[in-house]
Amino acid sequence: MRNDVKEAVLHMYRMLAEAGQRQRIAGDVDRGHRAESTSGRHLDPLAELIREDLISGGFRPEDIFHGHAYQLRLPGWYRRSKDWDIVALNGKDDLVAAIELKSINSSFGNNANNRVEEALGSATDSHAAFTEHLYGVDSMPPALGYVMIVRSCLQSRESGRTAQPSLFPVDPVFQDASYLDRFRILCERLRASNLYQAVWLVYADPDSGEVSEPSPTLTYEKFIATITAALAIHRA
Repeated sequence: MRNDVKEAVLHMYRMLAEAGQRQRIAGDVDRGHRAESTSGRHLDPLAELIREDLISGGFRPEDIFHGHAYQLRLPGWYRRSKDWDIVALNGKDDLVAAIELKSINSSFGNNANNRVEEALGSATDSHAAFTEHLYGVDSMPPALGYVMIVRSCLQSRESGRTAQPSLFPVDPVFQDASYLDRFRILCERLRASNLYQAVWLVYADPDSGEVSEPSPTLTYEKFIATITAALAIHRA
């Protein structure tokens, strides 16, 4: 992993800590790390880095949007619309990629399933919207990108709660899986099933400064390469 990519990930945690400290000083005490995670801007450094690398890969600067641009809002099929974190175009109306940025830092038992459902729902809705020509009648399917930053800590490294009895056997791959393992399984399967074409998974420990990519198929380099390859296809 490049040093600037690692630094962008760690900078996210510094922003979270600063946001939490400001809220504590203001007397707005929140549960766990929720105060930090609701600051809303902690993924901006990663979004800007991805934008810069996509421009280096051939996108025009004016064709990549993040932040609060209206171009981030794409129509849905099962819902009215969805705001993505990064949208990349090839000209005015040719959607090349839509990217979701997510992180999980605490309350893994409560938040892990929420992240899974969000990822599946966004991809399913987007694929349906494309099929129903909501991205343009003559458009090509966009590449969907998914970024997940998981905090590596004692709680995420431990096995999850004991599985409750179920009508049918649970996939053995989840047996004794930690939350880190579960997110790796999720991201590998999102990519293998082609729900998302570009997936980047990171484990990060802001206390030690260690940042790692647990799967060779889910690296930052492959993530960027997949989206720039989509641009080449749209331009062909």
